[in-house]
Amino acid sequence: MLLAPIAAMARVPLPAQPVGVPYPTTAWPESAPQTGVDTTRLSEALDGAFTTVGTSGVPDTRALLVIHHGTLVAERYAPGFSRETRFQSWSMAKTVTQALVGILVRQGRLEVHAAAPVPAWRGAGDPRAAITIEHLLHMTTGLDNADGGEGPESFAAKLLFGPGSRDAFSFATAPPLVHPPGTHWAYSTATSMILAGIVGRTVGGGQEGLLAFMQSELFDPLGMPSAVPEFDPTGTFLGGAFTWATARDWARLGLLYLRDGVWDGRRLLPEGWVDYSRTPAPAANNGVYAAHLWVNLSPKAGQFQPLTGSPSSAFCMSGNGGQFVAMMPGRDLIVVRLGEMQASTWADVHAIIAAVASAFSPVGAEE
Repeated sequence: MLLAPIAAMARVPLPAQPVGVPYPTTAWPESAPQTGVDTTRLSEALDGAFTTVGTSGVPDTRALLVIHHGTLVAERYAPGFSRETRFQSWSMAKTVTQALVGILVRQGRLEVHAAAPVPAWRGAGDPRAAITIEHLLHMTTGLDNADGGEGPESFAAKLLFGPGSRDAFSFATAPPLVHPPGTHWAYSTATSMILAGIVGRTVGGGQEGLLAFMQSELFDPLGMPSAVPEFDPTGTFLGGAFTWATARDWARLGLLYLRDGVWDGRRLLPEGWVDYSRTPAPAANNGVYAAHLWVNLSPKAGQFQPLTGSPSSAFCMSGNGGQFVAMMPGRDLIVVRLGEMQASTWADVHAIIAAVASAFSPVGAEE
């Protein structure tokens, strides 16, 4: 069995690709919004998304794409940006890492319930030996490597820009436990770096071997030629924060998840992987984080709702500066918002996505 039984919960089913609509492996099918779309409301939402201008003199929203029923129905860019522009992922890279883990699970090379293959944790009596791949996916490892705020002394800052940037895997795996594995959720870019390191070591061949794997197993099948992952000096993929791709290519990754891990008849992610990925991690202090994806449910103390104002069935990849790929299965909708937050707040970005979503009618019963 590849995955643990998924806890019973109401989920809006993941929609299939409509008959006659090609997958965008070579080019996105494009059309004007069709039935079930309030075009006036959509136009107002698109206009409103670009009104907030930051200190750079450019709208904070640099790209906004809308995919409905597998078709690109709206696309706008701020001045100086275009469909050819590569945008920084920040924490959306975590979902790239998650997809690579899923591919290795499908291939039988990783198992979510198995102990994480980290040599530094294999010493006699080391309690970190109890950490599994699943704990890493859920960010419930119990390690003292949570992001810890936004200042230069935070663990994430040291990992990405300080001493940890020279060897992200060793830095991320070094801290001790502060909670028993599986009992406490804490957002941790370091945890994603550990997963990325495990992926690289499982694939083999160093940076070149992993890059070839990423291309052949994920980027090429999806038609994501713009994707550029970054690596540290040891060859570890910086899978917690650093991948570049165009807005259209980020939308392709979103479509893979909205289509249950299947692309043009080929299963890339294991059966049940996306439902597993949108099931909240079973920690008492968690309500909105699943397996390296956010779910739009009720947050616990200290958390926030990922997509305030959007349907509760929505799930998303999200990154610093308001990077979002939001998947809404009840509307067969993907909204991609990329840019900065120089003058915007998270609430402002959530409102942009919610305003776009409100222009589209639910396909059926929606939660």
